[in-house]
Amino acid sequence: MLGLAFLLCVHTAHALATPSAWIRDTWNLLVLGDLHMEDDMASHHQARQDCWNACQKLSLMSPSSLSVKETIDCLQDARAGDLSPEQLELLWKYKQQGDWLNTFMVSLGDLGRKDIRHEPGDAGTTLSFQMAKEFFDGFQMPYNLVTGNHDLEGLDEFASDEDNLKAWMDCFNLETPYCKRYIGEKTVLLGMSTVRFRDAPYSSHEVHIDDDQIQWFLQTVEEHPASEGWKILVASHAPVMGSGLRVLQNVHVTNGCAWLNHCSDNRNVFIRTIKDNPQIKLWFSGHFHLSHDYPDSISKVGSCTFVQVGVMGPVSTRDGNRQTRLVQGNEQRLRIYSINHHLSTPDDVNVRLDVEIDLETDEMKWNQPVEEADRDNWFQAYVPREEDGCYLETPDGSIADAASVNSKVCWWHMADGKVIGLHQGQLVEKWNSARSGKRGDEEH
Repeated sequence: MLGLAFLLCVHTAHALATPSAWIRDTWNLLVLGDLHMEDDMASHHQARQDCWNACQKLSLMSPSSLSVKETIDCLQDARAGDLSPEQLELLWKYKQQGDWLNTFMVSLGDLGRKDIRHEPGDAGTTLSFQMAKEFFDGFQMPYNLVTGNHDLEGLDEFASDEDNLKAWMDCFNLETPYCKRYIGEKTVLLGMSTVRFRDAPYSSHEVHIDDDQIQWFLQTVEEHPASEGWKILVASHAPVMGSGLRVLQNVHVTNGCAWLNHCSDNRNVFIRTIKDNPQIKLWFSGHFHLSHDYPDSISKVGSCTFVQVGVMGPVSTRDGNRQTRLVQGNEQRLRIYSINHHLSTPDDVNVRLDVEIDLETDEMKWNQPVEEADRDNWFQAYVPREEDGCYLETPDGSIADAASVNSKVCWWHMADGKVIGLHQGQLVEKWNSARSGKRGDEEH
């Protein structure tokens, strides 16, 4: 029987029947993109505080009207003799984890600073691993991590990929480059790491998952079938080929490092496994230093939702936004949030709900962050300026010659007031000139 104090707190039949069962499969997961620590870590520390504030602001999801904290308070008010063994176990777990009950973190790698100086602290060095561990430990919650392509770039310190990878594992007290953590009653988080840089036959920055990890991944998926109600989340530095996430064509696609095992014959094993296993619900990746403010920063294939994760640091962001993902889940639904560090203040963290997923129907519902009419503007080029280079006022003549067509950005102001933008040999935009006071008539 439940204690009187607990009965007064709980208002739904479901909560009365299983007051602690839903908590065991209810969780928060912070997902950190490319860390790339900087000389000035003020922004990273501010971002860590934002993560704390976001977890406290968004209490763990509950199918009742109560938060996890409120339910715990009710259990604490009840007599011990009136509590079930499960409820006593939950209180013991809360005593260990405090307000971070069922809250976890995973890092997607690339720990060291972005610029290479050939000195300790560079990406892939022992010092970069040690500094990152100190930063992660400061979150004061359980965490896992995987390597990114830059984490094996300690060329001045290590002679081989094996030595570099071992130093990373030793620093974080790991036995393998892959990881598994149960974050809920029927929810498991898996992570896979890149294991080669010097030995890469094509692109040294390819995020390569070796055969041992792939076999472990396939076996682990098989051991957690959809028929038994399992939900699998996966973390890797780069996304899966076929995921549909935004990639950088002129950087990562050209260099053969846009997707997992991009240059390898087994690159399609991941998407095939996802399509054959509906229990794989989420797949997180970073690698591109892009924000969450693009429609294709989240995509869906079958039952799996692919999630692009941004960066914390101002030096490594490509579009000015600094963001971390926060995912909340229980047996019924998943919510994917953006923690917007660039919009947060010490007194108010900016958290945005991006997507909610119904786990029973696999339906994904977008929570529009901006008005629908403004979503097209996310793809517009900005108003051209003279300092951009190749700023042509004369409507006559060619935009660019054959020698420069693939290397220059060119803005050509035509006689009717419209502007054509040329980038990488492609026509990227046409709109009315800003000088005419109009922004309509776009062509993308």
